[in-house]
Formats: sequence, structure tokens, C-alpha cells
Amino acid sequence: VFSIRLPLTLAIIDGMVIRVGAERFILPTLSIVRSIRPRPEEVTTVFGRGELLTVHGEQIPLFRLSRVFHIQNATEDATQALALVVENEGRRLALLSDELLGQQQIVIKSLGETLRGIPGLAGGAIMPDGQVGLILDVGGIAKLARSEDEDGSLSGMEAGSETGRVQP
Repeated sequence: VFSIRLPLTLAIIDGMVIRVGAERFILPTLSIVRSIRPRPEEVTTVFGRGELLTVHGEQIPLFRLSRVFHIQNATEDATQALALVVENEGRRLALLSDELLGQQQIVIKSLGETLRGIPGLAGGAIMPDGQVGLILDVGGIAKLARSEDEDGSLSGMEAGSETGRVQP
């Protein structure tokens, strides 16, 4: 005799698994508009506004996930990385990642009380190899990235505090 306990609610999403440095993240496919490898002339830096990516004549903010989440050994050259154009509440932005690993159906797991409320994270998922992949929240990443100072540290947050740096 054995018993199986199932949660009353189980959320499954289609997610795109991406790599930034040595870390893997999941981005909901419903948020993704397109993915492109930027050309040098498509990436510009505007003083006081950060980096912009030109896509079909439209300039959209470009956020490097390696800087947002303080990840080492990520691709610094935007032309060697992959820009994922995402949309949230009618606004588009581009997220720079190192590599697109593939699409999977992901069972969303809660991050628990300790990690709940961290901007940019919606939950976690157990990957096929047993490792945990963090599920990204596009709206939260946009807010988090906009709060970055020019030196890359998060304004208004202590470095290394629970709500400051996110260590995947």
C-alpha cells in the first residue's frame, strides 16, 4: 500500500530555459516576443538611461541579467550574447543572456517565506538534472534593473542583504 499526496493547486507553465554565466533561469514563453543576436550598431548607451537596443526601428531598454543578478563569468559582449525581447503590461524590454537552452514545461515551486518577495523572481523549478532553476518575473526584473546605479549596484539596498543581491 502506498499513498500519493498531490497539492490542490499545481501551476505548470511553458518556459524558455536560458543560461547566464553558469546559472540557468526560466523565462515564461508567454512573455517572450522574439530573440535576436544584436549587431554592434543596434546597441547604444544613453547617459542617464542605460543601454538601449534598436529592434525594427524601435529603441527599447536593454538589461543584462548578469548585472541584475550579479552573476560572474557571463558574456560581456552584447554581440556574442542573446537578447530576449519581452513584453510586460504593454511595455517592451530586452534581457541579455548567454545562451538559449530550450523550451520545457515547468512546474512552479514556491520559493518559501525566506525568498518570497524578491524582485524579479516568480518561483523555482526542479530541472531534469535535479538542480533548481529560478523562474523570472519580467515585471519585477524591469523594476529591479531600473533601480541599478551606474556602477551596477542596486540603489536603496545593502550589498549582500536578503533583498539586495540574489544568489541563484
